[in-house]
Amino acid sequence: MKLVSAAAACLLLFLCPAAWCFDTAQLRRFSEKELVRQVRIYRCTDRDMDVLLPELHRRFPAFDDRVKALAQMYRGAAYAADPLTNETTDWLPYRSTNCTMYILYVEAFANSRCMAEAREHMRLLHYRGGRVGFAGRYHFTEDRITDPANTYFAETTEHYVRDPQSLRRISLELNRMKDGSLLFGDRLGRWTKKVALSYIPRAGFAPGMLAPLPRVLGIAFVKKENWDTGLIVGHEGLLIDGDLYHASLRGGVIVEKNYLAAGFPSSPWEGMLLFQLASRACASDTACR
Repeated sequence: MKLVSAAAACLLLFLCPAAWCFDTAQLRRFSEKELVRQVRIYRCTDRDMDVLLPELHRRFPAFDDRVKALAQMYRGAAYAADPLTNETTDWLPYRSTNCTMYILYVEAFANSRCMAEAREHMRLLHYRGGRVGFAGRYHFTEDRITDPANTYFAETTEHYVRDPQSLRRISLELNRMKDGSLLFGDRLGRWTKKVALSYIPRAGFAPGMLAPLPRVLGIAFVKKENWDTGLIVGHEGLLIDGDLYHASLRGGVIVEKNYLAAGFPSSPWEGMLLFQLASRACASDTACR
């Protein structure tokens, strides 16, 4: 059966090199391991995704399991500095990714059974009040995970630290540079936001400092040299079963094993923030056909 499945995958790629062109029957011939190993979302069409998403809900009914499957199916994706080149007509350009968009795609798809739902989730989780466009976009991770109006994410660092005294505190005004000018110039009008966040420092870190973690968490990395430019976070990814999944500028979306024990203590980051991803239902008027 494994040989048949592998042969079928090769045949699909030969017939449809730009996409997967699969149907439900073909997907169901894959085991769960084969599914996440064979399918690459950045090669899919919208039609493919309308087949894949309900199958993921069937195979992985638990939200965290779907997040992990989707994260794995993005491995090998090329890094794009700015995926949102045609934002007002396509605010879910899922074939093109960077560190932030990777997390947003996974969150949108994990909550969806079709592309119509995924686009609606993306509109709400990535844009303030659902207003698509540059001015309404959550440009700062720190803003997105601390805004009570954004119910898809929640900053939770302090919940998972055994000793609060081990945390460090940073307060600044997002988008406000040290010289008083705005990081985005006039592209966001005069928008700024004061934030105060506690982060887990890299210096002296050991995994035992943390309480037991859930299977899935978002992780955002603090870079001190960014603070004078009006931002705190320099990179973000997903912690899944203790492994780091992230869109790397050098390596694409990869998995770094045992990250908290080995990767973070030797990383260039000053610290890390943790945040939750939420399971959300789509509005009743956004139905899958």
